[in-house]
Amino acid sequence: MTSRHTRRQIMASIGAAVAAPILSAASVRAAVPPFRRKVGAVEIAVISDGTLSVPLSLTLPETPAPDAAALLTAHGLPAAGMPSQLNITLVKSGAELVLIDAGSGANFQATAGKLADNMEAAGIDPGTITKVAFTHGHADHLWGAIDEFDEPRFAKASYVIAAAEWDYWMDANTPANVPDWQKGMALAAARILKRLEGRIERAKAGDHFAPGLHYIETSGHTPGHMSVLVGSGNERLLIGADVLTHAAISFAQPRWRLGTDQDRDKGVATRLRMLDRLVSEKLPLIGYHLPWPGHGMVERSGSAYRFVPI
Repeated sequence: MTSRHTRRQIMASIGAAVAAPILSAASVRAAVPPFRRKVGAVEIAVISDGTLSVPLSLTLPETPAPDAAALLTAHGLPAAGMPSQLNITLVKSGAELVLIDAGSGANFQATAGKLADNMEAAGIDPGTITKVAFTHGHADHLWGAIDEFDEPRFAKASYVIAAAEWDYWMDANTPANVPDWQKGMALAAARILKRLEGRIERAKAGDHFAPGLHYIETSGHTPGHMSVLVGSGNERLLIGADVLTHAAISFAQPRWRLGTDQDRDKGVATRLRMLDRLVSEKLPLIGYHLPWPGHGMVERSGSAYRFVPI
């Protein structure tokens, strides 16, 4: 009796037989070990998906270049900018193992898409992920949900996304209404979300999608952008996604309008609101694009703020 194999199974078998010893050694050498902490009884691990190169002119299209360079230099950063980290949070709460965003996959930038390798090196089986919660639909958060065979990478997981975010990327008019640099991203987002449609729940701010985890509304970067609040006992932590994306700009100049925010004015208002909350509630933060592993506290600094890694 012969069994029927999928193309994915056949190619995986060939790859394992021919390349496994080399690839395994290379991935271990290149791996970034996870950052780990606990929030009450909840276990947190931050796993690197690599880095992105984002031109400073895209981040700050309305800010004079000398002003941007001066701010970066004052914070000990290269005046031309530096790579942006991709910090993906894995949360174990009760019986749930929840991945917050899925990374960029292999088709976005060559320096990104490292999540699978870093999970493997850390001994984390993708098949154990029970849920993937998306903060929003940009490529570096969504594309890694689908593998090179156009199949869900986390085969046993269910998925959740904000209803407003789903509606935005699934709207047939969205690709025509976004900036040119986002048109391909919009088409891909719709295709990937459609691929997950039978397994994805649409949620709203305040909804709990796992024990101790619920969405916080932080729109502006995208129409349905969500952050995730983790709580257990008396401890809490905010997984902020892209509400605060740069260790200098987002804190020292939160009122600067960002080219990566789809609603720039709302992005400013959301940043200010969340910065105030993080300070007033002494709430720890994991930022998706902040310096590895993106974990720290926010403090007031004169009329602005500063990020303090911990």
